[in-house]
Amino acid sequence: MIAKYMIYFTVMAVTGYIYECIAMTLWLGRWDNRGSLYGPLIPIYGIGSLLGSILFMNYLPDHTPLQVFMTGMIGSAVLEYPTHYMIEKYLHTSFWDYSRSPLNLHGRICLPAAVGFGIGALVIIYVFNPVLIPWIESMPENTVNAAASAAAFVLVLDICFSFKGLRSANPRLDAGTAHIDRVMTSFAGRYLTENKGLDNVFFAAVDKVSALFRKKSDE
Repeated sequence: MIAKYMIYFTVMAVTGYIYECIAMTLWLGRWDNRGSLYGPLIPIYGIGSLLGSILFMNYLPDHTPLQVFMTGMIGSAVLEYPTHYMIEKYLHTSFWDYSRSPLNLHGRICLPAAVGFGIGALVIIYVFNPVLIPWIESMPENTVNAAASAAAFVLVLDICFSFKGLRSANPRLDAGTAHIDRVMTSFAGRYLTENKGLDNVFFAAVDKVSALFRKKSDE
């Protein structure tokens, strides 16, 4: 069972990385590598997806879409806030910042992102899991154990290198990451520009609404 959980975690962590990179690249109008590790995965997505799936499969089998959505919203905040705090405290860096977003708490969580994660929970439970879980269940036991062991080994190795890389330079890995970022930046630059990023559109709308409310309050 643990081996299957490991495979599920890895698939969703990689999926989360792909989603974050695409979403934030479109948001900023330039390539944005969202990985917190050297490898193409974001562990918090794997953890959140795994915990949510276990909850709804084993403890709330008769769940409704509203329950899934609300759990995704609240669960994302519960995961993001302490994770952000621990990264700031012990690694002296941060991988996301919601300080410009409306209804944020210390820049670590915000309502718009929570709503997005609620929608993401619906996609995971009703779109991904009906395909992914049967696929994992159909894998031979030897294949599951081998794949899970390999994934765990690579993940632990990546965490060790990434932690070291945050505290002191890791030349070869840093050079490889920098090369990939240059290639992706060049590719994204063919189709995107920062002044047309979705963040400019979003925050311009927020500013207009805020100005409208201020005007009404002054009257």
